[in-house]
Amino acid sequence: MTEPAFRPPILSYEDINKYAEDFLRDHNIDDTLPVPIEEIVDVHLKIDIVPFPDLQRNFDIEGFISRDFKSIYVDEYIYNNRITRYYFTLAHEIGHYVIHKDLIERIRPSSVADWKDFIHKVDDESYGWLEYQAYAFAGLVLVPRKSLYKHFSSQLKDIEHKIKFAKAQEFPKDTYQEYVIEAIAGNLTGMYDVSLSALKRRISKEVEIGKLHIP
Repeated sequence: MTEPAFRPPILSYEDINKYAEDFLRDHNIDDTLPVPIEEIVDVHLKIDIVPFPDLQRNFDIEGFISRDFKSIYVDEYIYNNRITRYYFTLAHEIGHYVIHKDLIERIRPSSVADWKDFIHKVDDESYGWLEYQAYAFAGLVLVPRKSLYKHFSSQLKDIEHKIKFAKAQEFPKDTYQEYVIEAIAGNLTGMYDVSLSALKRRISKEVEIGKLHIP
């Protein structure tokens, strides 16, 4: 087991969103879409992006940030063939850099193998928080709340007639709500350069916490 001192911060979704919004503001990203995460990593932060052969197959991880924060290693296949997953992986590792830098400095993994060894040793709850926070940060950076609200509202107007039809037929709200989220996400994936599933999760989360509303 890891040392008792290793404990990620307990953060709410709003706390993580604050980290994401501060990060975007610090790098002068306002209404720029898709968010140029590769440029931010490479040019602004001067972190090298290194394709790593068989990283996912051999270590069961898609990305890894080095202990000196100078390199992010990304599975080579993802780097070359899955562009939206590549961008999400970069944003995820930057989430660790922004939120967990002090913790990573403390454990000092010197290689991918060391990081994997740490994952096996840390307790499930701590590792769960670590990954959840980086995952949420990535989604909030690549699909900023401000722009999502604007585009969601516009898209909602375009399918308002379908919602009215569903309500007139007395379809359960959870049935047509799922359709609405799927339809809107499908129309916006290219704008954000994220996968359909990632965008659906972002929209669903904002609906769940009451920030977005489907009538």
